[in-house]
Amino acid sequence: MVVVERQEQLVVVERQKQLDGFTTALAECQAGNGRLLAVSGSLASGKTTLLRVFTERAAAAGFHVLWATGARTERELPLSLVNQFCRDFPVKIDHADCADQAESIRVVPIAAAALLTASEQTPVLLAVDDLHHVDALSLHSLIYLIRRIRSARIMVVVSGGDLVEPTDPQLYAELMELASGNHLTLPPLSRRGVGELLAEALGDQPTDALVDACTRASGGNPLLTRTLIADLRNSGGPSLDRDGQVLPGPAYTAAIRRYVESCDPVTRRVLAATALFDRRPPAGPLTLARLAEVDTAAARRALSGLESAGLVSGGWLPHPGTRQAMLEQLPPAALTDLHLRAARLLYEEGSAPLTVARHLLAAGRTPDWAGPVLSVAAEELLGTGDTELAVALLRLAHDGATDDMERAGLKVALLQAEWRTDPASAGHRLGQLAAAARAGQLSVAARVATAHCLLWLGRTAEAVEVLDKLAALEADAEQSAEIRFLTVWARFTHPGLLDDEPMEPRASRRGAEGVVSTRDALAHALETVLAKGPNSAAVVTAEQALPRSPLRGDAMASLATALIILIYSDHLETAALWTDRLLAQAGERGAPSWRGMLMAVRADIALRSGQLADAQRYAEVALGMMSRESWSTAVGVPLGTVLLAHTARGQLAEAGRQLDQPVPDAMFQTVWGLYYLRARGGYYLATGRAEAALDDFTTCGDLMARWNLDLPALVPWRIYAAHAYLALNQPEQARALAEIQLTQLGQEPSRTKAAALRVLAAVAPLSQRPTLLREAAEMLRACGDRLELAHALADLSQAQRSLGDFHRARMTVRRAYDLAGDCQADALRRRLLPDVDDAVLEAADEPDAEALSSLSDAERRVAALAAQGSTNRQIANKLFVTVSTVEQHLTKVYRKLNVTRRVDLLVKLGPRISNIA
Repeated sequence: MVVVERQEQLVVVERQKQLDGFTTALAECQAGNGRLLAVSGSLASGKTTLLRVFTERAAAAGFHVLWATGARTERELPLSLVNQFCRDFPVKIDHADCADQAESIRVVPIAAAALLTASEQTPVLLAVDDLHHVDALSLHSLIYLIRRIRSARIMVVVSGGDLVEPTDPQLYAELMELASGNHLTLPPLSRRGVGELLAEALGDQPTDALVDACTRASGGNPLLTRTLIADLRNSGGPSLDRDGQVLPGPAYTAAIRRYVESCDPVTRRVLAATALFDRRPPAGPLTLARLAEVDTAAARRALSGLESAGLVSGGWLPHPGTRQAMLEQLPPAALTDLHLRAARLLYEEGSAPLTVARHLLAAGRTPDWAGPVLSVAAEELLGTGDTELAVALLRLAHDGATDDMERAGLKVALLQAEWRTDPASAGHRLGQLAAAARAGQLSVAARVATAHCLLWLGRTAEAVEVLDKLAALEADAEQSAEIRFLTVWARFTHPGLLDDEPMEPRASRRGAEGVVSTRDALAHALETVLAKGPNSAAVVTAEQALPRSPLRGDAMASLATALIILIYSDHLETAALWTDRLLAQAGERGAPSWRGMLMAVRADIALRSGQLADAQRYAEVALGMMSRESWSTAVGVPLGTVLLAHTARGQLAEAGRQLDQPVPDAMFQTVWGLYYLRARGGYYLATGRAEAALDDFTTCGDLMARWNLDLPALVPWRIYAAHAYLALNQPEQARALAEIQLTQLGQEPSRTKAAALRVLAAVAPLSQRPTLLREAAEMLRACGDRLELAHALADLSQAQRSLGDFHRARMTVRRAYDLAGDCQADALRRRLLPDVDDAVLEAADEPDAEALSSLSDAERRVAALAAQGSTNRQIANKLFVTVSTVEQHLTKVYRKLNVTRRVDLLVKLGPRISNIA
């Protein structure tokens, strides 16, 4: 009630100038100049308040006031207005009482004549509120009187609603035309007025943000403002969403519905059409007219009235609650038709596919022209991560497909979209798609996509059937590239699945640009790596393919191939950089399955880099991204990484619990099974079960030999088996495996070669061990494998201790211990702890930080290599400088660090060596 009273006060205050003008008209009327004044405005805009204040002033000025109000329920009651006037008529009418004559038109001239006569003694004011509800006969009577008061002391003041359909539109328009010179339209409340109402209701000065939000939501319409404030009070205080919109409640929504119900049919249709457009820019009058199925002039008039009412601002409805409430007023069938008309209209106007698609989705219908629009819109949504809405659009397009080919293609699109979230759930479509492939209803690209999904979920028989059909096709260059890549990928992931065709590298085809040439080049690179091992050309291909392959469903295998080539080539930093970028993109696209796959790759990179905690975390996140059913046979990658990380960290109980998790038998027929076997063997070896470990490692070897996939970069099973033989005290078997492994490797340094050298050092004469282990350490440092480097240094410290070089042994074990700590390899740290001299751990042996900081980068690298035992020529070769340059750097290093021998460098640099070179 307080808000209502305050609103009425604001109406009077903000319309004081117009009231003063009306008061002047009273004086003119008293002088014998009759007037007609009109006030119009939206529902609950203050018309009645203004009319009442004016009549009070008129009464105070000596006018005899007659008041009447139109009512919706009395629209069909003839002369209802005259009947109300008769109660307070200033004179007696000679004929019968007005109430008795209400059914007769003859009372109109009699009453008019009586008023004209009475006004000669006392000026008369006739006030009519809600003129739009007055019956036609009463309107006739008013017009009859108004045309005769020009020289009389009679004033007529009427108020009417802007958007309400009058009882008789023609007569209403005629009467308002008579008042055109004295017509006041009440605009919405000002922002200041809304702020004052808020302050009055909430008992505190509102924030600018709240005032702005309430002004936008209500449009300054007094009724909506009042109900909005009531909702705010009932909710316990103001509340804004993240977009700065006020959160309305039931009172506001009810007021909107009441408002819509009061509007004339044309305005309601234009309002409903306006409510469909919830994003800028707003629709213009022409578009709204076509959508509402009214003429353009009527749409313009309706929009003008809605703007004046504050319900529309700038051609659109500024609050979602308003739009929703208006659309809910429509019957379901009418709303469906409206959305369909909007979709067709926007389509013809060339609007964005997503804008059109939203209306089609709201209608739940797919006209014959709409399939391509829905598909394009779904692709756009998939690019922004709105997978749920994209799937809904694709389902709508699928249900409205007109032929089997189109329907099958949309099934593939649905499969790829749903695959982003849950591969196992999306797999329910694969049976139908395999049948469609057999029937020739799928394009080559659709068949390739289907085959990739069949392979992932272990449905190998169906995948082979699709692959065989593809191989028999006469395909163009683009299709051939797709088929070839699929075949190479299948031979890599499921090595025993296809025929025994040797995977000799073939010349890369020069097809079309973009995806075609990239796929063909990747297929060639992967064939080369699998047949001959990693090389620089394959690395270049992978690095070029990554920026050219957009992250989408049909590119995941290509991206995985490029990353695998980089990983197998020990380009771990580059692989990590690209994996992190792709992970960010997958997050933006709302694709948990993609993130899971990439996270598993990232975990493998971290493991190979010796970052055990990161490897464990990435792998666990990957496993949590999808169910085991969705991971299918590929679960061996993240699960194997988790096992290895827990084992290396000394968390054997947790590793054992992971090992208890069931895995699919089909996994051991894929390359992913090798990851798992390697990890399980590592756990067995760490828990003292060397024979069981040897069995897993040799099983890897047997499988790789059977598959013609003996690739050390994939799983260096001979190295792991050699360690098992060492644990079983069978050094000759370990030596044989390490030597065979070395013969299979090229001249380039690699982590596998370093691991083989470490095995050879374990079985070599004591005097030869330091040389082998230093060479292994240098390779591992270059490869970035800090964990294996820590193991190599640990072995080196043991060899140095056995040779009596205790000083070097203490420094080396300290470096190994620190590296193991960086890797969080607690198992290795516990093994090394007894050998770590307490004095070395104290600050006394820390290098002189100030002296060390005085070295240039080049001097630091030379000093680090010299401290590790490299000769001047070896240092020159590694750093690509002359021997003379090395000697000059060493002279400066000796002077700055105040040492005279290389052995003193080791003391000065200490554990920081591994972080310098």
